[in-house]
Amino acid sequence: MADGIATTGQLVEKKSQGFNEMVRRVWENYLPPAVFLAVVIVTWELAVRLLQVPAWLLPAPSDIYARFLTADTLWMHTRLTLIEAAVGFGISAVLGIISAAGIAHSKFLERGVYPYVIVSNSIPIVAIAPLLTIWFGYGLTPKIMIVALITFFPIVANTTRGLLSADHRIIEMMQSLNASRWQIFSRIQLPSALPYVLSAFKIAASLSLVGAVVGEFYGADHGLGYLVIFSASQLETDLLFVAIAVLAVTGVASFALFNWLEQRFTNWKA
Repeated sequence: MADGIATTGQLVEKKSQGFNEMVRRVWENYLPPAVFLAVVIVTWELAVRLLQVPAWLLPAPSDIYARFLTADTLWMHTRLTLIEAAVGFGISAVLGIISAAGIAHSKFLERGVYPYVIVSNSIPIVAIAPLLTIWFGYGLTPKIMIVALITFFPIVANTTRGLLSADHRIIEMMQSLNASRWQIFSRIQLPSALPYVLSAFKIAASLSLVGAVVGEFYGADHGLGYLVIFSASQLETDLLFVAIAVLAVTGVASFALFNWLEQRFTNWKA
């Protein structure tokens, strides 16, 4: 009986400690940026009202929020940009991992292909976007290709590094047991590379939005990139801030998602 009471008390104490730890993490990680953001918004609002800054030059946060509530086509533009970013990111993830696997297992591909992957990263994407628009028109295809191009390098580079970081002693042991290349890749190298892959996804997810918006700058009539160009040309600065805010929130959300996955798999690897 006493042992049961003691065990119950220990469980309650562990739950209490876990709750306190969660509260401490929330307090340390989320409260400071929330307070800073609140101070910036209040200062911004007061400065615009007191100095009577024209709305076309710098709208107040309250005006931006009001425009956000009345922007009927905002979801349509956001949905299109997210589709372009997601499809381009998915294509880049598949091709990037396959390319990294080939580079990690072939000296010929490492010496013959990898330098061109590096060169592709050094070319500004804004210089390629008009060319892809000329070749493939004004539909979704050039936007998706731009997203795939801008996200390809970090996925290939990080995945290659992760595959090559696998413990060679374990690989040699698997080879001595007559394990196939696929078994070594799927059971040793790929699990070891997962933290690197997720780290690359974290970077590429944010870049995918950049690629989609850049693609929409050239010959698009929908999307957040088009909305940015349209609102700037019409001096609808409040709508411009709404588009920027949606892009920022979406980018932070995708970064946070892959950052969470990376932390979980990093802990698993450890």
